[in-house]
Amino acid sequence: MKTTRIILLTLLLPVMCFAQSGTVGDGGSGQQQDPQLSVFSPFGHLTTSKMAKTASPAPFVCPLFLYYQNGSSASYAYYTEDVPTSDWATKITIPTAASACTVWTVRIDFELLNASVTSKDTIRIFVREAFAPYADVYNTWFLARAGQNQGHYEIDPPVVPPFNLRPIMSITQSRHDFLIGYRIVGDSMHDAKFRFTSPSLNTTVPRSFKFATRTSLIPASNVVGFSVDQVFETRICCDLPVPVELSTFSAMVESDAVHLLWRTETETNNFNFEVQRARSPEGPWDSRSFLPGHGTTTIPQDYSFRDPFTLSDFAPGEAPVYWYRLIQRDYDGTINDFAPIQVHVADIAQSGFALSDAFPNPLSLSVHDHASVRYRVAQDANVRISVHDMLGRELAVLVDQFHPAGVFENAWYPDRDNRTLISGQYFIRMQAGAFNTVKKLSIVR
Repeated sequence: MKTTRIILLTLLLPVMCFAQSGTVGDGGSGQQQDPQLSVFSPFGHLTTSKMAKTASPAPFVCPLFLYYQNGSSASYAYYTEDVPTSDWATKITIPTAASACTVWTVRIDFELLNASVTSKDTIRIFVREAFAPYADVYNTWFLARAGQNQGHYEIDPPVVPPFNLRPIMSITQSRHDFLIGYRIVGDSMHDAKFRFTSPSLNTTVPRSFKFATRTSLIPASNVVGFSVDQVFETRICCDLPVPVELSTFSAMVESDAVHLLWRTETETNNFNFEVQRARSPEGPWDSRSFLPGHGTTTIPQDYSFRDPFTLSDFAPGEAPVYWYRLIQRDYDGTINDFAPIQVHVADIAQSGFALSDAFPNPLSLSVHDHASVRYRVAQDANVRISVHDMLGRELAVLVDQFHPAGVFENAWYPDRDNRTLISGQYFIRMQAGAFNTVKKLSIVR
């Protein structure tokens, strides 16, 4: 039977924090920021940690950074066990929006008693599923030292983007709770004294546990004898399924070129865009250029490409019409294509302002996800194009900015802008200086 000894001391502990951060900071833990920290990493202090497995961490991109710490109470409580000890773990909950996570650091706190400096006791740090039979997800080992063992143990160091995440935990709707913990293995003559906070902040839903057996666990409070939380921290980086979200894709005709403009609101592992051109929406498609992406970012990014043309680009008798589309590639080779837009290459100098009928019309939302809106600007002007319902209420603004003379095309995604639309008649309005016109669009669900 394991021997136990309990000591209660009065101290002040930091507040429990479950925070998100993408920049250097204390993660809400109350810890002071190291002035030597790189702006790329909240873990710069690990470069001087004797317990770190690696040297200086490389810069990283972390779409979702989680910091979890038990604690905030008026006291510490100590619980002593013979070595090898039980498995002690803290339950963490990952947002289901994440697709995969890695554990960068784990902070542990125990004292190894009756051990000499030559002892070779081992700390086994593990990640397990938080439901029976509590299968192991990940294990790693460190050497324990005689006396106090406190600090951040680096589990999976950051690496250079874009390959900045080596997943340890795969997240699903039914699998987003995990147990992260450790045990001490070694000479049975040694004792390990674990530190807890008291009282626990998680008495209703326990967060700290002891494995009574390999397949069953009990709350730490039941073991120690009163309300406690394990002194434990973990820093986790998660990959969010943030798509390359294309918010606009438009074209304007210049005197000798088609100028393409597009914007992304978010990007994840975006390697590049390929611009393709065809004479019909069915192809064949001709590659015109490649533009590098911005990797992973939640900051809007603007792209521009100018595709020159000459009279030789048009066969006799063919309409001066081109179709353009974007092909987006991830770093892992995944390819996504976006809906093409139609560009009329014509002499616009003698043409006035015009708004063409939206296409397709009627727009069947069971088949199509957007309507293309093409318009002509005869001279430099501020142009505003908006969508309205039968009562005149504005539902969306497709464009509201200065335009040089040219032919442009944009798109309206009804379900993206307003998910409550019903079948019926809608209106697309164009305003450019004194010019004002409206086109009707039918939507069928």
